[in-house]
Amino acid sequence: MDSQKATKVSSNIEELQALMAAYATDGRNSGQSEAYRELYAEIIIDLEESKYSNPNPHKTIESFYAHCKLKNMKTYASRREYIAEIYSDILLELKRIRRHAASSRGWKKANDALQDNLSPIRAQWLKAKNFIYTPIPDFENSIKESINSIESCLMVLLEVPNGTLGKIIKNAALDQDIERLISQAYGFASNKDFVRHGGTGDSVVRKEEAEFFLEFSAVAIVYIVAKLKKSSNCL
Repeated sequence: MDSQKATKVSSNIEELQALMAAYATDGRNSGQSEAYRELYAEIIIDLEESKYSNPNPHKTIESFYAHCKLKNMKTYASRREYIAEIYSDILLELKRIRRHAASSRGWKKANDALQDNLSPIRAQWLKAKNFIYTPIPDFENSIKESINSIESCLMVLLEVPNGTLGKIIKNAALDQDIERLISQAYGFASNKDFVRHGGTGDSVVRKEEAEFFLEFSAVAIVYIVAKLKKSSNCL
């Protein structure tokens, strides 16, 4: 996606968010349903063409409002907060593109690998990336999401929805040395304070470690997808 396209998608998302806010805060009118559907479809197409996952599960403005009711969002403030949260990660990424900021080297390869039933994992990958480059970075959560993206990839491909990386990787028939590397990365995340668990002292995780795991997760995902899909095709 280039800067011009990112600007267009950002504008459409912000327009969609304005529709959602108006509908959910007593500013309804008869044209909002159709306008929402048209914008929603255009945003999905633009995001999918650039290998980004659509973060908004609400295909209609009515289903969005029903979700607010179901989750007991009684105040206008809580509904606005939810609307902002839905697109927060992708809007940050689009802002980065508009500023021509460098992306992760593994971004395109990982995104290309995460197709079809694996496409929801792109959201984890994007979250891992944004935790590093937000104004107030969170390196621990970035590492957690990087490792989680590998774990989710294995869960989907091995059809073990409730598994954990440490257990199910043994069923993936990966190269033993690579399996060991991935398991060690999982172990690092599990053992470091504040990454997968809480801690009692100051965190020692830095940007360099977070960027390492972001790139490592991309390489691991590309390898795992290629390996497991090839094995599946040979059956």
